[in-house]
Amino acid sequence: MSTKKSAKGAARKGSLSRLGRKLKVGDRVRIVDISEELKDPNYDSRHPEVADMRTAELFRFCLGRVFTIHGFDRYEYAELTVDEDRAVRRKFGLNTIWIEPKFLERVRSSMSNEKTKRKTN
Repeated sequence: MSTKKSAKGAARKGSLSRLGRKLKVGDRVRIVDISEELKDPNYDSRHPEVADMRTAELFRFCLGRVFTIHGFDRYEYAELTVDEDRAVRRKFGLNTIWIEPKFLERVRSSMSNEKTKRKTN
């Protein structure tokens, strides 16, 4: 008798369910890491088509800061409106970034936000 499980429905390596953390819209998250290519200080100058956006510089500046998840794209990247942070807005203007959930650490869940709202009413 075989107890072999079907591969159907199995979590992909690196997926949110495999990592045991299901991030949701409204969660407060800290950016704990960024991709290796964005860590390169010359990234923006080597990509002239987006150099004026200062993408890598923005990601490096946001490292360690806390933001709210506003949505997810079809690849499960989290949408963070980083200009909610005054220092980010001052240095980079209005910006939204999409980042892989593996680079995020939940600081506060959206459920705890709801409980806090109920207690104050």
